[in-house]
Amino acid sequence: MLVYFQLIETEEARSKFEILYRTHRDRMFSLAMRILDSDADAEDAVHQAFLKLTDWLDRIDDPRSPKARALLALMAEHAALDLLRQRRRTVSLDALDALEDALTGQETLPERLDLQTALAALPARYREPLLLRHQMGFSVKEIAEMLNLSEANVYKTMQRAKARLQQMLEGEEAQTHDRHG
Repeated sequence: MLVYFQLIETEEARSKFEILYRTHRDRMFSLAMRILDSDADAEDAVHQAFLKLTDWLDRIDDPRSPKARALLALMAEHAALDLLRQRRRTVSLDALDALEDALTGQETLPERLDLQTALAALPARYREPLLLRHQMGFSVKEIAEMLNLSEANVYKTMQRAKARLQQMLEGEEAQTHDRHG
């Protein structure tokens, strides 16, 4: 933890970071492990996520909040997927289940497709910007910095994600209507 503390200026921020680390590290490791299937790689991904977190500490009010939990889950997933891309591996479908579990606390998807499960079914590249913007309140500029994308790319990605969500939800409504109609 000393490595992280060297990057953090104030004692208050160090205290917040320590709470975040102790509260969320195991869950982040579990999420990264599901994606990477390697202890060493999962440790690397969690380390990268915490390094990135040192730049975002001022955006977290309560380190034990659902918002903080979701943000750290996204950061761990993003770091794990970045590691996979670097090593040119393919992502398992468990990555979607892992993030859905992290955000909802559920073990399985409900029978009926709703917004929450539709979000969980989106590819990470679409889901992350939407959650960061609409659930956690980050600006497009902050999201672009966090995900290493241009602001225009973030806007376009969110537009595509919303269109895909709409298709998914309308498809479910049509199926329900066909069954009962």
